[in-house]
Amino acid sequence: MRRRLFISLGAAGMCSALAGCGNDEQEGFNLRDVPSGPIVLGFSQVGSESGWREANTASIKKAAERNRITLKFDNADGDQKKQIAAIQSYIAAKVNVIAFSPVVETGWDAVLRQARDAGIPVVLTDRLIETADESLYVSSIGAEFASEGNLAALYLENDYEDTSGHINVVELLGTRGSSPTKLRTEGFRETAARHGKLRVMDSETGNWTVAGGEAAMKKLLRRVKKIDAVFAQNDDMGLGAVKALQAAGKKPGTDVRIVTVDATRAGLTALAAGKLNYVVECSPEIGEQLMAVVVDLFFGGQVQKRVESQKAVFDSDSAADALPDRTY
Repeated sequence: MRRRLFISLGAAGMCSALAGCGNDEQEGFNLRDVPSGPIVLGFSQVGSESGWREANTASIKKAAERNRITLKFDNADGDQKKQIAAIQSYIAAKVNVIAFSPVVETGWDAVLRQARDAGIPVVLTDRLIETADESLYVSSIGAEFASEGNLAALYLENDYEDTSGHINVVELLGTRGSSPTKLRTEGFRETAARHGKLRVMDSETGNWTVAGGEAAMKKLLRRVKKIDAVFAQNDDMGLGAVKALQAAGKKPGTDVRIVTVDATRAGLTALAAGKLNYVVECSPEIGEQLMAVVVDLFFGGQVQKRVESQKAVFDSDSAADALPDRTY
């Protein structure tokens, strides 16, 4: 039986995709007053668009409770304006630390300057932002999205190593403008271009949902005559692709191979059943890592600029092994 395989990007030989992801320590963030009373964290979640996101929210709420941190929580429902308003409310409430998973990469400088001017450190979770001033946030916690794309292409390419000719691949993308969408795409295409065996024929946005993935896959089936494989940027969109392929009379996992990212219980169940071929893990359970950073910041300690979450790659056998203990 195959074992669960934990992989670092170095093992895959693709360090260039993770430039800037070192463990540089930040100087202790000086709060205006001597810390006293409860630690208060303001957290803005990007939404509740998937099982992964719901597990991420649950992890943060449980970890806050376990660590006796007062949590002010808001759900942005995928709306950047709503998320900015939540951050501004945390600033007005004078919380100790602000954390958020950004809806998109750009457009955060103004509100994060307000937080900095108020003496409140900001932590990014799951996703990243695009800014020329990285002092606007003190730490980011989550997966390395480019390496997830690298690994998806690597495993798919290896799956076809005994097949001659080119392999036609289509992509199901997450929300446009978000860092996981951008970086998973870049990572996948970078690795696919190394040997040229995998050819990305087309892509369509599925917005991280099963329904979105199904609709996107139907569009791609109409546009692309021959599809050998699908790279779905999360499990939910991959499960949507399964539905669309079955409706088109194709056998997912066999007629069309599918690789996804997340490793939720639903994704691993489909993988164990042979409907998916590989799943790259992107763990949502970062709550304890976030609370450790929050506590360090509250007491003026040093924190790492980048805190990476655990990842693995699953095939059908290792998925079956992992399912009994899967918590999300």
